[in-house]
This record gives sequence, C-alpha cells and structure tokens, in this order.
Amino acid sequence: MARRHDVARSLIYEWRRAALRRVDPVFVPAVVMDEPAEQASEPVVAAVLDLPDGRRLRIFNSASPALAAAALKALR
Repeated sequence: MARRHDVARSLIYEWRRAALRRVDPVFVPAVVMDEPAEQASEPVVAAVLDLPDGRRLRIFNSASPALAAAALKALR
C-alpha cells in the first residue's frame, strides 16, 4: 500500500513508532483520496493531516522529502 502511494515503508514504521511513544495514544485514520482531474492546474496535495486542535497540515507532491520531514518533525 505504501509503495502504491509513493510513501517509503520506513516512514510508515517511523510514524507508527512516533505514535506509540505518545503518552495518550490516539488512533488517527488515514484516508487516501484521488484528486479530480479538473484540479490538475493546482498543486497536488500528497498528504493532509487534520490535527486535534483544528489545524490542518497539507504536504504537496512538489515538497522535497527534507521539507516534508521537517514539517512532520515540527509537529512533535
């Protein structure tokens, strides 16, 4: 599943380990949605994270892996 969506398998395990380190573990469902073709002129969102406080983090396909990792690290 991870490879089909161009996500490194090691990143899935890292997210799992990070979630297990939390004091109060919370299940966060992941939903993969295909973007409609009519939005092709807009940047393609690779991941959307809805945070418990109502904020939303979007990581676009054009983001470098280092930038995406930094954004996820900042959420810790």
